[in-house]
Amino acid sequence: MKRIEKNNSKGQAALIFVAGLCLAGFIILMSSLDVFTRDYNYKARDFNQVLLDETTSSTFSIMEAALERRMWEPPPDSACMKSKDFEVSGVLPNGITWNVKARYNPETKNFELTATGSYQKLTSLFKKKIKVMDASDYLLLSTSNNSIYLDRLYNQTAPAALIARDRRVYTKGPLVLGGNLDRPNPKTNWNGSPALWPAEWGTIIQGDRMQFAGGIYYRPYSVPRPNPDATSNIEALLAPYSDAFGAAQTHYSQFGGGSAVFTKDYTKAITLKDQVSAGTPGPLSKANVATEVYPTALFNGAPPLRAWTAPDSGAYFSDPDRNSIFYYAWGEDNNYGVRIDATCLSRVDAFTSNKYCSHSEHFPRAFTNWRRNADLEGYLFTSDSSEVPAPKLSWDNLEALEDDARLCGAIVNAPVAPYTDCPIWDHNFLTNYATTGSTSACIQMSSIDLDTLTLNNLNFSELDDPANKDLLLRRVIFLKVPAEIKQTNARGLMPTRVPGNVSRKNLSVWVVSDNLVSLKGYQADTTSPMTVDPDRLREVVFNKDASGAAPGTETEPMLMTILSPDKVHLLSPFYVPITPGYLTTYYPASGGKIHPVRHNITDFPRYENDAYTYGYRRYIVNNVSLIANANNNPAQPFYLQGLWSAPDSSASQFPSNQCMMSLAGQVLPPNPPSLATHSSLIPAYHSAVDSPIPPATSKFYNGKAFIPNFYVPDVFWAQRVGTNIGRDQSEVVLTGINISVDFDTFTPPGKRNLGNSFYNETEGRNHAIPVDLSHKHFTWDAGNYYKLKSPATPCLVTNMEYRTAIGTDLYEDIAANPSFNNGRQVYLQVSPSNDFRNLGAVVGVDQLVIETKNGN
Repeated sequence: MKRIEKNNSKGQAALIFVAGLCLAGFIILMSSLDVFTRDYNYKARDFNQVLLDETTSSTFSIMEAALERRMWEPPPDSACMKSKDFEVSGVLPNGITWNVKARYNPETKNFELTATGSYQKLTSLFKKKIKVMDASDYLLLSTSNNSIYLDRLYNQTAPAALIARDRRVYTKGPLVLGGNLDRPNPKTNWNGSPALWPAEWGTIIQGDRMQFAGGIYYRPYSVPRPNPDATSNIEALLAPYSDAFGAAQTHYSQFGGGSAVFTKDYTKAITLKDQVSAGTPGPLSKANVATEVYPTALFNGAPPLRAWTAPDSGAYFSDPDRNSIFYYAWGEDNNYGVRIDATCLSRVDAFTSNKYCSHSEHFPRAFTNWRRNADLEGYLFTSDSSEVPAPKLSWDNLEALEDDARLCGAIVNAPVAPYTDCPIWDHNFLTNYATTGSTSACIQMSSIDLDTLTLNNLNFSELDDPANKDLLLRRVIFLKVPAEIKQTNARGLMPTRVPGNVSRKNLSVWVVSDNLVSLKGYQADTTSPMTVDPDRLREVVFNKDASGAAPGTETEPMLMTILSPDKVHLLSPFYVPITPGYLTTYYPASGGKIHPVRHNITDFPRYENDAYTYGYRRYIVNNVSLIANANNNPAQPFYLQGLWSAPDSSASQFPSNQCMMSLAGQVLPPNPPSLATHSSLIPAYHSAVDSPIPPATSKFYNGKAFIPNFYVPDVFWAQRVGTNIGRDQSEVVLTGINISVDFDTFTPPGKRNLGNSFYNETEGRNHAIPVDLSHKHFTWDAGNYYKLKSPATPCLVTNMEYRTAIGTDLYEDIAANPSFNNGRQVYLQVSPSNDFRNLGAVVGVDQLVIETKNGN
């Protein structure tokens, strides 16, 4: 029988101390009751038995601490299999001997613990069971109080979903649903308009047990006052609820357009997801999901519904065809556009007065009735759910995983096939670089192909033996350096080292890191949307067979878990890093600011054969379980690093992108009838040394003699056709698990704080990085957003003047910001196959079943 203290002396020592405290506390308690001095008929023998029982039962905590340190995974035996039997024992200074034996039951995934003690011819025995939860038991587990935002923007064929099959979903914070799809509406009344089927039903949540402890609601959006519109009476419709431009908001509408569907039916969820992606009307119809549509308002009546006066009568409003979704201009001369769902309105104090239109906790009777009518009783819970046990990870856990890696996996503690990459996507790095001009913080990234990595004590005959399936130990690869894990073979990860599909289904690989982990996928289709099939997104896959093998002959994906306190990055297979020399040449820093020559969108040496060729893509992360930091949004668990999107819905993109195409002393030549705000001819300096823009032969222009609209690569416009006209995001699909937990902030000497992310990722222009674009210039000749500016106006914040000031704000500061990363994404998470099991334990649940015996 294995003695666990040999592998967990740290945890044992810690809890022997706890056991000692328990014993001392008991003695103090008995003393305080004056047991020793008053005649309570206690015999010394009886007292000794009580002491022994207390001590024996407390020794469970020693074994539990040892297992908790290992995240409840049994220790390895000599063959790197899970030990079925192990023990820990000791002798206390007062002569009490104790022993805790553990037996792991692989069928029930229970630990059966037996604690025994002896003292002066007395004995004591206690039994206890602990249920182990595997990393594959949940689709999504989040212990953060932060909101989980599940958003869809503009694109009718890009669903956002959590589809769990028979797995569970638990979030401590609220689930906030946001759709923003275009729907024609005459804006003359509150009668609503026909919803777009199936596009507006593309937010899908399914699971065996769905728990959103903070509640569920549609995302709030303020109601700005409409500009005068001669074609409708939108001003009159919204007059009682809208706020004057620049004034404090008074009312909330709900976000944009699109409904959420909650269902327990996995087949229905997958079918609906596929229908939305394909834009096809069948086989499901509106009627098939009518009862499962989450209500726009948890009370009923005629729009506009007013939450502040609504009773919780049990009625609700859930017919998307009656929703009044308006798109209108606002902002006075700035002439912005907004899309709101004004069917139901709430006052700005709604979240303190508990009167928000669709909040499940504000109208509990209506929510309960809807849940019953949707046949979701016993499947969907909000504040009536019980809190789910979850680990809080610390350096103790990481050190235990490192111990496993040393014996039964691999430790990467020196660079492997390294390359240098300066993280211009990191706000912390750029701020320091602007101040110091130093490139010393550029990252030395290891590039790891798992097919070439040796795992210690790996016996394939044991992997293939069905009798061992439940006893196979997780195999840990511990990364002590920043690293990318790359798929270099169309057949998936490790196709040579682990060729057999039986082994691949049984081998659970854990990649553990206390630093940056990036995944570099594989792209089989290298055709461009500019030449063929512009509607079809090219796919980048990680841990997936992309060889085109016939069904039934594909290479199975590996079972993979990635544990990191930092957000996992996704890289294109064609990613080009930024070297220190490139950084100082094209992003020079002086005087405490960065003076960029180019920005992310115009960085043609890095994106010519990447984003300029493929545009928006779909990134599929397959058969992967994430164990991540709860501080990150679980509905955006990945960071798309590089250029994955370009045009968006903001005004600030026009001057920003135009500025970054300019060269001092040269005016961008006009491209009539286009406004200079939107486009220009390709200037002569395209061929200059260190030009800020791509050469005329670049795919950026797609063979045209002019710069594409919005000064972005033409491939993105080629893709915005047909049903994808509203697309402005790439897609990220996780076919796997997402566990978001707290990391302990205690920091041992020489270690980092696991509770705080090491990096601070930027996105688009919305950042506060110190930059200076005064060497750049722009023209503003459009009749909206900003005041007119003549050619060669310097790109200064003070020149980005609103046509009408927003309160005291005269300028839009981010309009003079370049982009350092463009990774806008819509996220979809789907349950992996039923083979995705036995990844490794994450938490133990006390069954509270204790049997006790004692005797002479």
